[in-house]
Amino acid sequence: MDNFDQKLGPEFFKNLSAEAVTPLNVVHEEIYESSSKRPKTTSKVWDIFEKLPAQQGDSKAICKLCRRIYTAKTTSGTSHLRRHIEACVKRGNHEVDQRSIEACFKPVKRNANRLTLSHDTLIAATTSLQNYKLDVDEIHRAIAMMIIVDEQPFSVVEDAGFRRLLSAACPEFPVLSRSSIKRDIISIYVKERENIRELLATCPGRICLTSSTWKSDSDDHFSCVTTHFIDHEWRLQRRILRFKLMPPPYDSLSVADEIALCMVQWNIEHKVFSVTLENLSSDDCVADMLRSRLAAKKYLPCKGVFFHVSCFFRILNSIVQAGLNLVVDIIAKLRLGIKYVQQSPHRKKNFYIIAKTLNLDTQRKLCLDTPARWNSTYNMVEVAFCYKNAFVYLAEQDKNFLHKLSEDEWEKMSVLYKFLKVFYEVTCVFFRNRQPTSNLYFKAAWKVHSRLFDMVRGPENFMTHMVREMHSKLNQYWSAYNLILSCAAILDPRYKIKFVEYCYTKLYGSGAQKYVSVSVNTLYGLFDEYMQNSARPSQTTLLSTAASKISNDKDNNDGFEDYETFQSARFRTQVEKSQLDLYLEEPSHDLNSEIDVLEYWTLCSLRYPELSKMARDVLTIPVSTIASDSAFDISPQVISTDRSSLKPKMLQSLVCLQDWMLASDRTRGLGSMESKPEDDSSSSSDGDDDY
Repeated sequence: MDNFDQKLGPEFFKNLSAEAVTPLNVVHEEIYESSSKRPKTTSKVWDIFEKLPAQQGDSKAICKLCRRIYTAKTTSGTSHLRRHIEACVKRGNHEVDQRSIEACFKPVKRNANRLTLSHDTLIAATTSLQNYKLDVDEIHRAIAMMIIVDEQPFSVVEDAGFRRLLSAACPEFPVLSRSSIKRDIISIYVKERENIRELLATCPGRICLTSSTWKSDSDDHFSCVTTHFIDHEWRLQRRILRFKLMPPPYDSLSVADEIALCMVQWNIEHKVFSVTLENLSSDDCVADMLRSRLAAKKYLPCKGVFFHVSCFFRILNSIVQAGLNLVVDIIAKLRLGIKYVQQSPHRKKNFYIIAKTLNLDTQRKLCLDTPARWNSTYNMVEVAFCYKNAFVYLAEQDKNFLHKLSEDEWEKMSVLYKFLKVFYEVTCVFFRNRQPTSNLYFKAAWKVHSRLFDMVRGPENFMTHMVREMHSKLNQYWSAYNLILSCAAILDPRYKIKFVEYCYTKLYGSGAQKYVSVSVNTLYGLFDEYMQNSARPSQTTLLSTAASKISNDKDNNDGFEDYETFQSARFRTQVEKSQLDLYLEEPSHDLNSEIDVLEYWTLCSLRYPELSKMARDVLTIPVSTIASDSAFDISPQVISTDRSSLKPKMLQSLVCLQDWMLASDRTRGLGSMESKPEDDSSSSSDGDDDY
């Protein structure tokens, strides 16, 4: 590089005058032009290349830009060296300024096939090379982030293909090893952990936690604790704080200890508002242990009424799974029938021709399901019903079709489809909402509860016994958590008290008012606490002010000087309405309107400052331990075998960092690192649009 810098100094252009610089022309996309008409001179390529000492009669030349070596025999000419110079300047290895490159190769007007390289632009491009400095740390970080986000093995940095790619993109970059990339990941985790700690310490409202259990292929159990909160810009955020291997026994004490230790390590005990658990039999014990710990320190508002919630999607998916298990043989037969049609292009084409002949709608195409996601099974059944007559006709005409469903089996599938429809519609509401707030769950839980209640009272069928068991299970959930869900619903401007009263009346008739009263009284009690905790002068300040006033005026009063103040304050207490009163008296928004409830309360924060703080905390409560994009998953959360074998510190670093990076991208509105969840309900064309 030093020799190259000297060459490009005044000596490089010593024959050029300052007044007129004769450009070096490039013909047919080459940098330098040689012509037989001109007198033979030393080629300009030797300003970029340097000859090496000949070894055994074999002359070589090295490029001063990239240090590549080429043959320099006199019989070989310099065309290959000129071509390399163009490629070397255009290549990104040296971070040449893009504007300098464009100026170097800007077409001249007199000839469209010629490109001009001037004195000034070549100097500018060379200066960029001199100023460039390889940021090794930033490239290290980028590679570490690739491994974290894409769940790549550490050994990928030692693969021949990766090293070849890195060498071509950046020859100066040092060779990586799995040990060095591990150190980079731990370093990134420590730094990002402090950023998350500061984020939690400065968030304006309360913090909610969820606890879930992940499993490995070897049946190891991992405890995952996630925090949920609303930031200063009223955006709902979630971050994984703790991911640890749980030694047996996997009892309530172990789970409670993991959550308690997480709260202490992150210093968030005083900010915790609720804990959402997995709807297991041990949940009540876990919640009781944590509640008593926080209540002893007087950290819980409203005596911990909002503290414990169980996962809504766990019970929802268990009901769906119970329904699917009743017809698992029929679903398997239907799946084989669809495979039979799709395995042969000829059969597939004929099938859709039959469907069109029978005047069936062929816009949606047959699709196979993914058993681990029950919405795909629902979509498979739904589409298959559209082609029921085509399947019947195919069974009559094709003797090789051995997967015909009887009329009784089609009837059972129809009952299952109607049963699953309400579950599907409810889950889709959350599946399409990446960060659902708690106000959405009351309506969803009520729809499911009402549907099961109607089926229990309806005519008998093959699902009646299962529905009764599932209704009893859901009724327990509803009885335990309808209070929390209803309070969150009242804080939705579309619902308020009237909608809650309507839903309770549908379920309980004349006894609904009791449930409404409990919800309203609980909400008012919580609001009173927020009013008491709002900004106000301290008790010490009030006492000192009162003592000073008494001291100054004790000689000039008759003992009743503050009666008027007392009377006016008492009158205002009776006449003035609270923020919650005013909010409830406002007209409700349209029930089916699309409203961002967090945006609504952002706008109301000036008008209802204390009420908006309460709404922020209540709406933060996660009613599910499952991420919304996994709402349809039946299988448990599983960690890969490779990752489960890592050391605990490294495993936690990888899982947490992946979650933090994706969450950061979502907050900034970037979609490059995480694809948007897609519903499996989209039709599968399979290239059949022409049939």
